[in-house]
Amino acid sequence: MKNVKVILIGVALCATVFANQRIDALGGDSGFWPGDKDNINTFPADVNNHGFVEVDGVGSTTDENGNHIHDITATIVWGDATKWGFSYDEGDGDTWFDLMWGSGDMGIRAALMSSTTNADAEGVTGFNLGYGQNFSWGELGVNLMSMDDATSYGVDWRGDLGFWAFDQSKASLAMTDDGMDNTTMNLDFDMFTHMDAGGADVLFGLGFGYESWDLAGSAVTRMTLPAATIAVEADMTDWATFRCYVNTNYAVATTADVDLGEATLADGYTGSTTSYGFGLGFNWGGLTADMSISENVLQDPVSYMTGYEDGTLTNAGVTLTYSF
Repeated sequence: MKNVKVILIGVALCATVFANQRIDALGGDSGFWPGDKDNINTFPADVNNHGFVEVDGVGSTTDENGNHIHDITATIVWGDATKWGFSYDEGDGDTWFDLMWGSGDMGIRAALMSSTTNADAEGVTGFNLGYGQNFSWGELGVNLMSMDDATSYGVDWRGDLGFWAFDQSKASLAMTDDGMDNTTMNLDFDMFTHMDAGGADVLFGLGFGYESWDLAGSAVTRMTLPAATIAVEADMTDWATFRCYVNTNYAVATTADVDLGEATLADGYTGSTTSYGFGLGFNWGGLTADMSISENVLQDPVSYMTGYEDGTLTNAGVTLTYSF
């Protein structure tokens, strides 16, 4: 359990600040989709390209305690030559404020965490800083987060590439330290391209990844080659869009001198893991509604959409965005 907690800490420290159901339905990596506002999370300078109000997780299902499975988040970005923005998260009770600023080719994100749980001032303190700038050689995003004794660092780059079938590439490096002699490191590089299929945008991405966990002296490493993504965003009408993706990662080498209780992280493991998903998008002028949907909807769409099927159309809720 302790080792699983370390992995979750690493994920939490590197998590995005606001979510996006469009990106979730296209593979979960906004780096493959330049121009989407979710890129503000990793490339803060992208705030200069947007003006919007967004609420994510609308109508998401709840657990047995009445808590939303997918947190409700709200984000606003506005301005002309200078951009300002704020973001709020229902599931984050520690963040005091989360501010965005941008001008020209530069952007900054700054969040301050401060909360207490009792009169003895026990709680959480920390900060999250992000800096981004666009250069002739590509987009750069840098992130530093500190929460109590835990810290994380991240660097992201994206730029043009002329190789084989690909015309763009991206790279990222992320490191975490939980302050208890447990550290993680992730290194990824991907090449990708978008193909115009006449009413559909087809993404093909191919890359590799390296991950390592140092758990109080016990080490786990994994190398992935290839890490592949295929995604399609297709117009059904002038107001409705269908989305789908398939992600496949092949682990070519895994070493471990500790048991994490996960088969894909066992010593000597090789093999592939695959995930896939579907989504819908609707737009009415400046207003858009995006959602991830179950594959069962595709098998019997009439029953789901008319309410004869007990299952919900989406569990993650809907992203509502008004762009201006």
